[in-house]
Amino acid sequence: MEELDRLDERVREVADHVRVLREEKRRLESENESLRLRVRKLEEAAAKASTTDAKPRLQALEAERATLLDERRAMARRVEEMLAKLDVLEKAVQT
Repeated sequence: MEELDRLDERVREVADHVRVLREEKRRLESENESLRLRVRKLEEAAAKASTTDAKPRLQALEAERATLLDERRAMARRVEEMLAKLDVLEKAVQT
């Protein structure tokens, strides 16, 4: 009976971890979409920029775009890591 109680507690803990990871995944996906929209708007703004200030403004926009893409890659990597952890936790629960 004691083993069942410990197993039940462990399953509850794993389920809590899975819930937290899923929430974080949703948040990161939302953040990723937000960054995607920002990049799209920056690209549109770059296309509309006047020719007089195009070069410096374009360089600034490209730098910001690169930063946003780096952030997006980092978030995608974090989502992948969390998904891997989620798989491990789900396998642990099933075992």
